[in-house]
Amino acid sequence: MPTSPTRLFLCDDCGATLPVEPEHAGRKCRCGRCGKILIVPGDSPKPRPETTPKYIGFNCLLCDTRLSARVEDVGLNAKCPDCGRLTKVPPPPKPRQKKKPEAMHGQQYGLWGVDEAPMAKEIAARQPKFYPVWCRVCDTLMHARAEQVGEKLACPDCGAKTLFKKLPVEKEVESALVADGEEYQLDETVELPKRPVYKPPQARDMSEYDPHGEALRQEYRDRGAMPTNPLLGGVYKMLIRRPLPEATIVLAVVLALELWFISSAMANISGAGMILLLVPFMITAVFGLLSLMAASAFWLAVLKESSEGNDRLYHPPGAVFMDWMWECFYVVFAGSLAVAPGMLLWRFAPSLPIGAGPAAVAICGLGLFPIFLLSQLENGSPIEFFSPQLARTLLKCPGKWLLFYSESALLLSGSAAAIAGLQLASPQMLAVSVLIAAGASFLYFRLLGRLAWWLAESLAMDEEPN
Repeated sequence: MPTSPTRLFLCDDCGATLPVEPEHAGRKCRCGRCGKILIVPGDSPKPRPETTPKYIGFNCLLCDTRLSARVEDVGLNAKCPDCGRLTKVPPPPKPRQKKKPEAMHGQQYGLWGVDEAPMAKEIAARQPKFYPVWCRVCDTLMHARAEQVGEKLACPDCGAKTLFKKLPVEKEVESALVADGEEYQLDETVELPKRPVYKPPQARDMSEYDPHGEALRQEYRDRGAMPTNPLLGGVYKMLIRRPLPEATIVLAVVLALELWFISSAMANISGAGMILLLVPFMITAVFGLLSLMAASAFWLAVLKESSEGNDRLYHPPGAVFMDWMWECFYVVFAGSLAVAPGMLLWRFAPSLPIGAGPAAVAICGLGLFPIFLLSQLENGSPIEFFSPQLARTLLKCPGKWLLFYSESALLLSGSAAAIAGLQLASPQMLAVSVLIAAGASFLYFRLLGRLAWWLAESLAMDEEPN
């Protein structure tokens, strides 16, 4: 095998050129072309002289502190600087020979041919097979070979030995492929059924289950257009349809009972027992507050339904107490703010004639209450009582506001005159008087809702592009 100064040598059989490394001289290698095993030519490298270390490293027997000593001190005791324990200096370890991997000798890489590559099952079958074994003490998973059956395996964690008794029984895995001849066959003699045609589900007719509710929904869908003057035409329709008549009667009865209760309590208690009047007064105040919250919920429900153009109360107030309180905030805040200017004028203007103070309070309340309440509902908050868009309607639609104020003043004066006449004619007509007052309140909010509907439609027509 001739060599070359470029560290190459030739194969004896095929003449392939192979590289030469000086440290591989005298070792076996395999030709990459023909596969013959050859001896690498050249002089064997001289072994390096073993050098003795000057210092020895070891650990303290007590605290495991790392210590170091000179080779001359082997056999002597060294004192630990941490715990003070004396540890004998051990001799230096023997040098280990460097092992080179087998892949460094001979042919290192190879590629399978197109038809020479084995199947994956064949490659897996050549690999050594291991079986799981669990430690009997700490349940650590270990692995053993088949030839280790009957031997004891030491656990790497706890050191306990576990006997590998027998090989586990392996279950045969059935192939997912269908054998030849067992495939599914179609019988062409059988007539296949026709494909069903999809039919969309039809809406269920709920009239037979809830005839009254279906009639209300149909009436809600068939609402007509706004009349020419909503403040005059169709105002009475909601007042005579359920549940407003029942709500009016209940509100009137509750108010009559409260007035009767407080009047009888004041008549039966003499001047010496005025302190006892606080008890019926507090009870009446509590029931009056509950009645006001319930009435406010119905008033605003009438207003909202009327502002949408409905002639029936389709969504009456529920039985949730907190909803009543929230609706009451709107009415109380709007009413308090409306009468505040008249109260201040009555209080700080003493030169007014008799009767001018109450008249100022009534005029301010009648004029500002609808503006504040509609602004609160538009803004969605009882504390936001001013709406610039609603305020502009006072200038754009003054006739609509004037008609509403005229009807409101006529309703207020007519109700007050009727109640005063009944009380003068017979004090026992308290129930009828209260019924008139309750009906007038619902009529007022009905008119206010129709006004809001009229204003909303007028603004929508003005904002449409030409």
